[in-house]
Amino acid sequence: MSTKSVSVPGEISIYLPNEGLQGEDIPSHILWENVNVESVQISFLSPLKFKEIFNVESWEIYDNDIIVKKVELDGYVGLLFESNKVSDLEVVIPVKYLINLSDGNVIRKTKEIRLFRPQLKTEIRTKEIIITKTGYVKGRLRIKNIGRGTIVMHISTTEDSPIKLETPPEHREFAEKFVSDLLEEMTNLAEEFPQFRLVLDEMTKWETKNLLELSAKERDEFAEYITRMANILGSDKNLLQKFIEAYARALARNTELIEAVKKVIEIYESMVSKDILLINPFDEIVLTGKKDEITLQISQTDKVFDIYEDITLPKIQLVSSRECRLPIYRLFEWGKKENE
Repeated sequence: MSTKSVSVPGEISIYLPNEGLQGEDIPSHILWENVNVESVQISFLSPLKFKEIFNVESWEIYDNDIIVKKVELDGYVGLLFESNKVSDLEVVIPVKYLINLSDGNVIRKTKEIRLFRPQLKTEIRTKEIIITKTGYVKGRLRIKNIGRGTIVMHISTTEDSPIKLETPPEHREFAEKFVSDLLEEMTNLAEEFPQFRLVLDEMTKWETKNLLELSAKERDEFAEYITRMANILGSDKNLLQKFIEAYARALARNTELIEAVKKVIEIYESMVSKDILLINPFDEIVLTGKKDEITLQISQTDKVFDIYEDITLPKIQLVSSRECRLPIYRLFEWGKKENE
């Protein structure tokens, strides 16, 4: 999120971010010094929605107009808006600030925020993908983010898909062992720092869930959990340091994970620059050496865990001359332009 405050005459400063992700909370504030402010009015439009106001003693709200009649401490009014996801990939929303001074003067200022969101676009150029003897994939599916912001996605197969995806046994084994060791480390951490117990049980709960399969209510709960975790860790530098060390010890006890982690980082770096993050890149298709068929489904969200519709792709034939295991990410070209 871009941040820039713009000063206006009379030692008054108004802040609204230049842009933000649709679905996230948007802060705003008005600061003044050596100025007698009588009242403040803030007017806004959808998809912004009022959420909270700070440092006010007397105020009213009428539809999309907020009127502050009296502040608690002179010199500051803080606001927090919600923003909703809309059909447009980008939308510019004006927010109007009207500040009445006790000398009769009125200061008017309009600021704008550009709200953006990501959007996946898929292109199926063929219904047959060929895997050569050398492992080269011909006729890959194209996928790109035509909006802004990062799409977090998970690829699975539909219930009626003839073949399914499998997590490599070694990855599953290592991941389960790492999670077990990590929770043991976190339990020890909670004994030393009782405030950490507030989120430890929740950590266990979320470790067993697929974030892309959460309901809207669960996504809100997960976002709140992340906020609580960040606040608890941020309130104690010693706790934060011990938390990092606990992760490092759990990783050190599972050195077999290092190569898998390196691969994940490589895939992450190759995709995140195109604003796509696939969370299960190494789930595999087990090919029989004959013609196989698969139907894929893409679940998606963004950084604020907003809900996006699943994308079901047409049934694809996979042709391979030998038995092999193919990581799912290799079926796709990531972020290619239409004319490439």
